[in-house]
Amino acid sequence: MSDLTNAEKQKFERLLGMGSGYVLDFTNRTFAEFVTDSTGRNINDSRYDNASGSKAHRLRMFWQKEDNRAVGKLMNDMLDYLGETGPRIEMCRLIVQRLLGQIGLSSAPTPAHQHSPQQVSRVVAQLKEEFVQLTKEKDRNKAGLSFEPFLNRLFEAFQLRPRLPFRIVGEQIDGSFELDGQIYLLELKWENHPLSEMPLLAFRGKIEGKSAFTRGVFIAVNGISVQARDAITRGKQPSFFVVDGYDLMMILNEAMSLHEFLRCRVRLLAEEGRVCVPFSELK
Repeated sequence: MSDLTNAEKQKFERLLGMGSGYVLDFTNRTFAEFVTDSTGRNINDSRYDNASGSKAHRLRMFWQKEDNRAVGKLMNDMLDYLGETGPRIEMCRLIVQRLLGQIGLSSAPTPAHQHSPQQVSRVVAQLKEEFVQLTKEKDRNKAGLSFEPFLNRLFEAFQLRPRLPFRIVGEQIDGSFELDGQIYLLELKWENHPLSEMPLLAFRGKIEGKSAFTRGVFIAVNGISVQARDAITRGKQPSFFVVDGYDLMMILNEAMSLHEFLRCRVRLLAEEGRVCVPFSELK
C-alpha cells in the first residue's frame, strides 16, 4: 500500500484529468497496455475493481493496493508520456522522487519534536507551488504581504525557529531565525526590479545597531543592482548576505536543503566576504 497523501493524489488527478473517469488520452486497451509495460501489473485484474471500473477508478485503486515503488514507477512513466513541463509537472516529479526513495530518506530515527524528511519534502513541495503562484500575482503589495508567512513556514519546516516581524524602538525588523546556535536578522523585499543600495544600507544599519556578532540575511527576490553590491561592501566588512528568487526556487526544488544552503553562504561570507554568490558556485 502506497503512502500517497490526499493532497498528492489530488495533484495527480488534476494533472491527468481524472475527474470524468478518464486518464489522459488512454483508451481502455492502451491504458491496460501502458500499466503492464510500466509495472508488469494487469490493471483489469479484479483486485483493482472500484466503483464503475473506469480508468480513473482503477488507477485510484492501484494507488491504494500497490507499494510506493510500483506507484512511483507508474506515475513517473505517465509524466514522461505526458511530455510537458512547468510547475505542476515539477511538483508531481517531486512526489515521484519521494515514492521512489530518491529524496527524503534518512536511516536515523527522527526525534519527536522534529519533522521527518518526508514531512519536510511535502511542505517544501506545497511551498514551491505557492511561490510559483506568488510570482504570477499582479498585485505586488499582496504578494509581498503573503511572502512573509510563506518564508516563516519554510524556515519552520527546517526547524530554524523563525520569528515573525517585530519592532524595536520604532525600527521594523522583518523577522529572524536561528542557525547552528546563531541568530540572523531577516529582511524581505519583492520589487519588480533589482534593488538599489538604499534598503540594503538601511538593513546594514539595523544589524550594526544590535551587536558586534549580529548577522543577517536579505532576501531580494529580483536580486540587487551592481551599484548596490558595490555600495554595501565598500569600506566596511559585510555583515549579511543576499538571497534571490533563483536561490529560493532551487531550495524549493530540493537541489540543496535550506540548512546546507545557509551554511554554505555563511562560510563564504565569513571566509571571503561575499554577499552575492550564484547558486551554481555553491558546493
